[in-house]
Amino acid sequence: MRLLPWALCISIAGTALLAKPPPRVEATLIFTGDIRGYLAPCGCTQPQVGGIERMAGVVRALLKQRNAHYVDLGNWTEVGGRQDELKAEALAEVFAGLKPAYLNVGPLDARLGPEYLRSLSDAVGGVVDSANLNLGGATPGRRGRAVGDSIWVQGLVADRDAERIGSPLRSVAEAVSPPPSTRRQVLLFAADLKEADALAREFPHVSLIVYSTRGDPPASPVRVGKTALVSVGDKARYVGKIDLVDGEWTNFTLIELGPEHAHDPAAAEAYRAYTNRVAEEGLLDDLLRSKGKVKFVGSRECAVCHIGEDSKWLETRHAKALATLVQTGNDRDPECVGCHVVGLNYESGFRGAPSTPELANVGCESCHGPGGEHVFDPTVKMGVAGEESCMTCHETAHSPEFDFKSYWEKIKH
Repeated sequence: MRLLPWALCISIAGTALLAKPPPRVEATLIFTGDIRGYLAPCGCTQPQVGGIERMAGVVRALLKQRNAHYVDLGNWTEVGGRQDELKAEALAEVFAGLKPAYLNVGPLDARLGPEYLRSLSDAVGGVVDSANLNLGGATPGRRGRAVGDSIWVQGLVADRDAERIGSPLRSVAEAVSPPPSTRRQVLLFAADLKEADALAREFPHVSLIVYSTRGDPPASPVRVGKTALVSVGDKARYVGKIDLVDGEWTNFTLIELGPEHAHDPAAAEAYRAYTNRVAEEGLLDDLLRSKGKVKFVGSRECAVCHIGEDSKWLETRHAKALATLVQTGNDRDPECVGCHVVGLNYESGFRGAPSTPELANVGCESCHGPGGEHVFDPTVKMGVAGEESCMTCHETAHSPEFDFKSYWEKIKH
């Protein structure tokens, strides 16, 4: 074997010694937020995106990386009643299993009240916090929290939101303060991009702001000076990840929670427990219903005269709509059942499969309106089905690829 000349060997060795070391990832921040009660994807088009089961699986996998830390922006649910409390408790169980470093209190969460927030904070290890909300003892209201060796995290809501819910502890301007000199400051700011932009300009020492977005988030960070602004959108459809490399935030990634991501077993169990509690507490039975001017009678009454139309309907997925919820365990969930049965929000409408089986599934009256008068007097005209009646359920969030013309061809009769 021919040996390299000594001079060349020395040159190669010197070059190796002088080569710049690879960039060092000081920390990885994994973040979610604005789940807003969407614990599972909802809709009749495939593939469906989102859900806390996939979210937890992705977060758990990412946390295996060195110096990885998980935080959430807040706004766990829409806070509309007992069902949202059950959702918050299910989310607390999921969060607890992921061992987050910080869970911000969004303006929606604050409406749960200090006692409820205290119980949620206890369930997740005391990491529910806010730097500018008065949580009534739910948490100490710290100025911030050290995360790992490199990050200083503060959770915030906009001043107007703090004032509207009646719990300002201090203003945003008073809450934001320089972190310890060795740490990069991260703000979990439950407000929109415009407000986050203004905050970045007011406090240029802040290195990263996670903000709220309704709908799909920007695929790249927004840069304001040296501050990076990032978001994950809403309804548990994305998980965000960004690296702190040599003092700068980079490698921002949005992970869409499509069906290729496996369900986390612990989160799946928490979700099953939630659906069981919804059924056991009888939330469907307790639903407020309107009296209505005309009663619903069920599709079997329609079939007596409209034999051909009934035969066509029986061939469609509408005729089996409730069965899809039985398969997922959501057949007693008032948020889901309404688009799978007839007249849920009316006194004469669906109340449950055992008591009102004739009103199960998406029947004639789902599209044409109640038929109580028409069955006794056929001269009383029923409503005309069309795009408007379809869109009550096939709205963008649940049927993002819904095209009236192509769908109509499958069901028209």
